[in-house]
Amino acid sequence: MIRRNMMSESAAGKTQEKRENLVESFFHGTGDTYDKNVHIATWGRDKQWKEELLSFLDSPQNILDLACGTGILALEMALRFGGNVTGVELRGEYLDICRERAEKAGFAERTRWFEGNAEEFLIEEQFDAITSCYIPKYVNLDVLVPNMVKMLAPGGLFIMQDFSYPEEKWVQNIFDDHFGRMKQLINGDGWDVMWEELPTVLKNTNWIADTARNMREQGLVDVTIVPQSRGLSSLVYGRKPSA
Repeated sequence: MIRRNMMSESAAGKTQEKRENLVESFFHGTGDTYDKNVHIATWGRDKQWKEELLSFLDSPQNILDLACGTGILALEMALRFGGNVTGVELRGEYLDICRERAEKAGFAERTRWFEGNAEEFLIEEQFDAITSCYIPKYVNLDVLVPNMVKMLAPGGLFIMQDFSYPEEKWVQNIFDDHFGRMKQLINGDGWDVMWEELPTVLKNTNWIADTARNMREQGLVDVTIVPQSRGLSSLVYGRKPSA
């Protein structure tokens, strides 16, 4: 039994390292071009998808944003809701941009930024809302979701958004053609690997079902899946029962 547990922990560690290496290969040195390329990668729909995510939030005053990137969503929530926002991001270069933007916007005192793996982030604090864009496909949801639920305040909402591979054939064709064109037309700036490998990652992930299952297993209620743009993206959310 001890040997099996040790092997399991070793395998889990290797899997996590593989995921972190994948993120590193996709995003190393891309902080200055992230905003532009996330717009391109999402068919120009990133803002629309984030607006839909925000529509499910009811003025939370203490927010945790996972994989906050350059702060697009985190700083919008600081502006829109007027509360405190905590961002967690694996890449230090992205957090430098977050801090600079927060300072310029006058949000430095209401924002804080942690560098690290979202799966391992766990502090003695409760959040009214926990949000995330584009992280579920990269993480171990069996670890991340339970940790997030521990930090979610009673009545709080946990909502995640990411790309999804559409079910309709004609939309699949749009998906496949889009990333093929991006690989040919917009290489450079560190994005070559992402354009090439992201479609395979998305076709192989079960993040939607895994997120919904984990949320239910951790006691969240009203767990809901919301397809976006004919299934090119999806939202999954659940609420912690009020005390």
